[in-house]
Amino acid sequence: MYMGRVVRGSLAVAVLAVATLTMTGCGADWYEDDYGYDDNRDDYSYQKTVFVYLNVADQDGQPLNGATVWFDGVQEENRTDGEYRELGQQFPPDWRGWKYNWAGGPYWIDLRDWSNRRATIEILISKTGYDTQRTTLSLTRYDPDEIYMRQTFVMERQVGPASVARIVDAPQPPEIISLK
Repeated sequence: MYMGRVVRGSLAVAVLAVATLTMTGCGADWYEDDYGYDDNRDDYSYQKTVFVYLNVADQDGQPLNGATVWFDGVQEENRTDGEYRELGQQFPPDWRGWKYNWAGGPYWIDLRDWSNRRATIEILISKTGYDTQRTTLSLTRYDPDEIYMRQTFVMERQVGPASVARIVDAPQPPEIISLK
């Protein structure tokens, strides 16, 4: 008899708790503020991970050794290689075998740190005697959380005095995919 009252009492407390949460809400404002999610999030987040693969070539299509890569204003430690490598089996069929001579990342980007929660990341490729080339990668919270980017740069010899720096846009935009 005593056990029946405990069970009924526990059930009454549970029903009261559910009713209270339903009427008042669960106060989940911290969840949106701290983690960038809201009730209509559809599994999109403000946090992105980016991996970059670049094919940096001279005008003859040969890998350009020793070019400097700048990712979002930061000079990368590694320079481009004098030999190409190929993307492997973990990539979609149309990316497999694609040749690159520079790989970078992972880069962790929190879109809450950017105005309008949109990131536009500039990637520059420079080498003495060549025009600097630029491309941009734009990200929003609706993009996949893990992004792979590839881009080909055909570097052109600098025309004119070496003191005149020239930055040109890459002829093609970057290609991006998600493997998830």
